Amino acid sequence: MKTICIKIGGSTVDAEGLLRELGASIAALPADVFPIIVHGGGKDIARQLKLLNREFTFIEGMRVTDAEMVKVVQMVLSGDVNKKIVNALLVEGVRAFGFSGVDASLFTASKMLISSQDIGFVGTIDAVDTSLIDVCRSAKLIPVISPVSRDASGCIYNVNADLAASELAMAIKADDLIFISDVPGVLIDDTVRREIATSEIEDLIAKGYITGGMVPKLRSAADAVHRGVSRVHICGWNDSSTLVNELSRGDFSGTVISH
Repeated sequence: MKTICIKIGGSTVDAEGLLRELGASIAALPADVFPIIVHGGGKDIARQLKLLNREFTFIEGMRVTDAEMVKVVQMVLSGDVNKKIVNALLVEGVRAFGFSGVDASLFTASKMLISSQDIGFVGTIDAVDTSLIDVCRSAKLIPVISPVSRDASGCIYNVNADLAASELAMAIKADDLIFISDVPGVLIDDTVRREIATSEIEDLIAKGYITGGMVPKLRSAADAVHRGVSRVHICGWNDSSTLVNELSRGDFSGTVISH
């Protein structure tokens, strides 16, 4: 069976009609394809923090997260956003099952430092336990995963969804890892680069061509390629044929990350 890992961002989840199309797209996949969805929800988190009059900052694309903020992140991602996606898939006849990196210790995390800076309760993933994924596969349930995770002592961390998708794709040896973004691909001088070698990425970041949330996305993609994921795509969502096209040879859009 072919396994694919699909990461959808918060901006994508917000797009009018996209979740309905996502459900239809997954329902149309061949029977021998097992899709796994990992989601973010940055816009939903930002909206909730604004309601609470909480300011926030980013360092290299990562949201600085204090002890109170991580509670908000868990509530929004593992609660509202996760169930919104699950519900949309169920409406389209897709048997979806939503959970987070906390459940069954899917992800074991530890504190992440950015350039030696402590950015609070932001985690990196140290280990992946795929047993819950195996249960879903056997039961023909499509996993929908929030990246919120815990460490061995039970401390909860905000984990970047791109990082979570990459680590999961590597752990399950996914055939394809697809990042669905709110841009059509990686833009260099306002033009989509169809292919980027992993050896180029740090130089593109250093020169300022890659900024914001695309920084952790590309780093995660490069790590996945180096550790055995067959193909990594960064693309926009076009319509319900997007996934089928991305899985075909030659019809993909956006940017492909390769050695």
